[in-house]
Amino acid sequence: MLDISSNEQTEALYKMIQIKGGKRIEKFSSTDINEILKFQKWFAKRYREGLLMEIYPQKKIYDNIEKKVKYIFD
Repeated sequence: MLDISSNEQTEALYKMIQIKGGKRIEKFSSTDINEILKFQKWFAKRYREGLLMEIYPQKKIYDNIEKKVKYIFD
C-alpha cells in the first residue's frame, strides 16, 4: 500500500468481514491482497453473498521506555 503523506510503500492488514443481524463477523484476514481476493471469490461462489473488506495500514510507534520501534496495524 502506498502512503500518500510520506510517499513510501507500507504494509497493510486486509480483513474480510460479514455483517449479519447487525453483528460484525470477521471471516478472514491477511497482509497479502491476492489471498484476500481469492478468498472473496471463493466465498461469493460458495455462499452466493459478498463480504466487506477493511484495510488497516501499518503504523510505526516509538516506545520511549524500551527504546524500540514497534509496528502495529491500526
